[in-house]
Amino acid sequence: MSLPKIILGIPGYWETRDEFIEAMARKGNGFIYAGSHIGNLNNPKDFFDVEMSEYNPYVAEAFEVAGNGSFKREHIDQLNEHKSIIYLLGEGGSIEKVLDIMEVASAVLHAGGMAVNVESSGRASTKEEWLEITSSRDIAQVFTAFIQMSREENTFYTTGMHSFGYPDVQTTSEDITGSEVSTLFRIFCLYNLVEAPKITDGETFSTDPSSPIYLLKHKQCTMFEEEDPFYNPFGVWNLIRNHRPNN
Repeated sequence: MSLPKIILGIPGYWETRDEFIEAMARKGNGFIYAGSHIGNLNNPKDFFDVEMSEYNPYVAEAFEVAGNGSFKREHIDQLNEHKSIIYLLGEGGSIEKVLDIMEVASAVLHAGGMAVNVESSGRASTKEEWLEITSSRDIAQVFTAFIQMSREENTFYTTGMHSFGYPDVQTTSEDITGSEVSTLFRIFCLYNLVEAPKITDGETFSTDPSSPIYLLKHKQCTMFEEEDPFYNPFGVWNLIRNHRPNN
């Protein structure tokens, strides 16, 4: 299995590629842009692919939706003034790789970037949020920056866990609220990221002794085509509500 790609979109004030090169050289925290890659002169082992596109009139709206309420009016006004978008592409598949590309994106933000959208999950963060999370390196906050939770018809599901090298999660919307499923997904996903357990098909999971028990069934990712950035090659855990334990 080839490792998945992490794709980050960063709108900014750069009107030309030369402006971006100069901005990175002056304010990029040691990272420089050369050719079609960004790398750190002090640690040249990793280089990240870069693509640059022109102004997109739908960026502000897309970031507002993907930000889950974190983008205020001033953020939207700023995004409407962007001149170009930098796309960072890096290899995913582990927490370490996620943290590495977060550092690169932070350097781009310091060099004139406005916000970050994880194009491989649909989750956006303001500049302030991203810089704070990158500095803290707290796994729970990193999870928040990379994972989007969505609903389609009668199914709740996550996108973005392939960035860390894990399956995404889904469950039916029957008899569960959006708040409850958010807690369920967050606890289950962070359990995977922090504890790295060896979960096998057919095991059960519950957030606490008084909460519903879920049967875990692993399946292939079928919601997205393989070429879609949201596609998870590690598959999906389907959380099937089994029964509520007796108190």
